Amino acid sequence: MRDRLTNVPRPMFSESITCDRILSCSPDIHPSVEPMLREAHVTECFIIFAVAFGLRQAADFFFNTGPYESGIGSLASFGIALVTVLLVKAEGSGFREHGFHIPKRANRLLAIALFLAVLYVLIVIFMPGGVSGFEAVPGAAISWDLLSTAGSVLLAVIAAEAVFRGYIQTDLQNAYGFSVALIVVCAAFTLYMLPITLYTTVGPTELFRRSLPLLAESVFLCFFFKETKTLLCPIAFVTTVTLLQTFTPLEPTATEYATLVSLICYVFLVPIMRALMGEVKQQDARLEAIPEMEPE
Repeated sequence: MRDRLTNVPRPMFSESITCDRILSCSPDIHPSVEPMLREAHVTECFIIFAVAFGLRQAADFFFNTGPYESGIGSLASFGIALVTVLLVKAEGSGFREHGFHIPKRANRLLAIALFLAVLYVLIVIFMPGGVSGFEAVPGAAISWDLLSTAGSVLLAVIAAEAVFRGYIQTDLQNAYGFSVALIVVCAAFTLYMLPITLYTTVGPTELFRRSLPLLAESVFLCFFFKETKTLLCPIAFVTTVTLLQTFTPLEPTATEYATLVSLICYVFLVPIMRALMGEVKQQDARLEAIPEMEPE
């Protein structure tokens, strides 16, 4: 007797090969379908990463533009964000599940993200500066170039977070759990952020040194997204940090401690963030426990 798959159609890519759509057809999925569903998740994650990586690296290789620069870099970021949105829509699981929503407690979550971003920037500037001293950097005047750079930063951050936290982390976490998703997302994010030209211009030691802060940043952002379940917080954190580091008129004179300080900072930011989120969740629980007053 052939195995029955509880009348669930065999997933076809043209119909969006997703676990979520198939699971919505029937809650009683035959165990033999699970490997096929997991392969669907991996395939979709690989496709979105390949598109994002290709656009990001092509912009850097052919036009020598970074992810936070305007012009070609912004076009690449827009293309990445657009492809992500189209894949989420085709998947049919809903934008909210992938973090594309503004929660009711958005003001408190944004306050946490901004506090952590300012704390991070203060630490990575003043801890190395306390050892080696500081130097003044000319501040950027308010101009169209400044506004254009800020817009490019925001667009690039939205694209990266939509791909790696919103799409890849969500899909892999649903299929394999948070630990697997964390490892894959952090490795993929680091490959995405490092320019492909860097692999041929620096040695393995320098490449490893530049990879460590990106890995630490991705670990923190994965935990942040897992706790908040919205892309609003990772986007606000990265955008604030990038803009503050770009336009702060003060920086340490020596940078040999920058990697170590950044790693230590992210290690401590994770428990701080989780403690703050715990307070928010407790406040929400207390508010929900208060009975509503019935109108007289």
